Amino acid sequence: MKNVNLLLITAVLLVPQMAMADDTPTNAMAANNPTASTQTVSLYDQGLAASQANDFQKALPLFEQALRNDPNNPDILNMLAHTQRKIGLLDESLANYKKALDLRPNFPEAHEYLGEAYIQAALLELQVLKSDGGDAREQVEDLTNFIKDAAQKA
Repeated sequence: MKNVNLLLITAVLLVPQMAMADDTPTNAMAANNPTASTQTVSLYDQGLAASQANDFQKALPLFEQALRNDPNNPDILNMLAHTQRKIGLLDESLANYKKALDLRPNFPEAHEYLGEAYIQAALLELQVLKSDGGDAREQVEDLTNFIKDAAQKA
């Protein structure tokens, strides 16, 4: 009976971990893009690992190469855009998020990241206005109020 209980406990502990392993971004990318080559998946995996380690300079060329191999892969476009945004290539990231969403409109992560990019862009514009000194005081106040109002409505 102890062996049966041990087996049940082991199964209860391991099954959720096994299920979580299938939900990793890499497996999701491969599942969503079954025609992706092994090399492309490997580049994506390496880029993802670099991104998760906040090494975006290392991740960028990996995602760029993966995209050259598979130019219509929304997962790669999304992570390339995320990486671009993190290193300050905001315009490029916005374009790639939009491409990813054109290819897969129901892509929650890309929608989230696109929203973050727009907020980042608004905050950058606010900094530009503040650096203009007193000449842009009204615009700084207007944009600040708009950002606050938008945050309260969310």
